[in-house]
Amino acid sequence: MASCEWITSCINVVLSVSAMHSAYRLFKDHRAPSVGLFLLGLSTALCVLHPSSSYLTFIQRDAKWASEVLAPALVSFDFLWLSEDHNTAHILLCGSCMLLGLCDWLSADALTVMTRCLALSSLSCCLTVCLFAGNALGALGGVALSLPLLVAPLGGTNTFSSLISPAVTEGLITWILKGFMSVGCWASMQALHMFLLDVTERCHIGIQ
Repeated sequence: MASCEWITSCINVVLSVSAMHSAYRLFKDHRAPSVGLFLLGLSTALCVLHPSSSYLTFIQRDAKWASEVLAPALVSFDFLWLSEDHNTAHILLCGSCMLLGLCDWLSADALTVMTRCLALSSLSCCLTVCLFAGNALGALGGVALSLPLLVAPLGGTNTFSSLISPAVTEGLITWILKGFMSVGCWASMQALHMFLLDVTERCHIGIQ
């Protein structure tokens, strides 16, 4: 049990560092995904702490769930914005904010449906843009960041740790999902830089 906790803490540190580094690198040109990845890194860093009260545990879980909802949505938002699909970008952003605001008012089943719908919407928007742009890293990042919400059904609370049954979350699947998210942070960072460069070059060619 102690070794499992140690591995979980190490993976949380890796995910937090990856998300924070990506957020820092993206901040200058990509503010929305930078905020999403920063929240992901911050909430993951909080999970490294051993909670001394049930209230702190609730804060950790709630922050973790919210960041894992926002991170892929904000990355997809920036892809949509750079591709000049501003209407879809605004709809995705508003839907994310509405889910966060209404999560305490929804039943467990309704929250499951809404969370998966938002995750699928974020992923489909990201994949659509990346498919037409030929951006494989962007597709990889979108899948990796959205995967936890897609494969893990919500339970009775609004947290990622309750998304899968406890017997499964305490094992290999949790580590694999967090490892994928670490890769997703890096891939999304590289993909957004590449996509912005491509958009800038096309604009210069169009002006000429």
